[in-house]
Amino acid sequence: MYTIISKIELEGTDNLNYSDYGTTTDPEIVNQINEDFDSTFGVFLGENRTKIELGIVSVSTFFATTPFVYEARTEVDNIDGLNLINVTDLNQL
Repeated sequence: MYTIISKIELEGTDNLNYSDYGTTTDPEIVNQINEDFDSTFGVFLGENRTKIELGIVSVSTFFATTPFVYEARTEVDNIDGLNLINVTDLNQL
């Protein structure tokens, strides 16, 4: 089982761009990526969900100080043809 690592960054003023960055089979890397996501962007979304929906706060506020975040939640059986790097160390991100 492979986990796809996605890079999430702001595109324009209010659109998020998700791009597949790499893959890993290491559960420790997956856990660390998702813990980092949850403690940064996840917290921002949780605290500002209603304000974002009402147009009071924009996701661009978060990305003004954090250019991108990674997330690793998509699992696949086969990565043939994806041409993604195999992440074996967090320093590769």
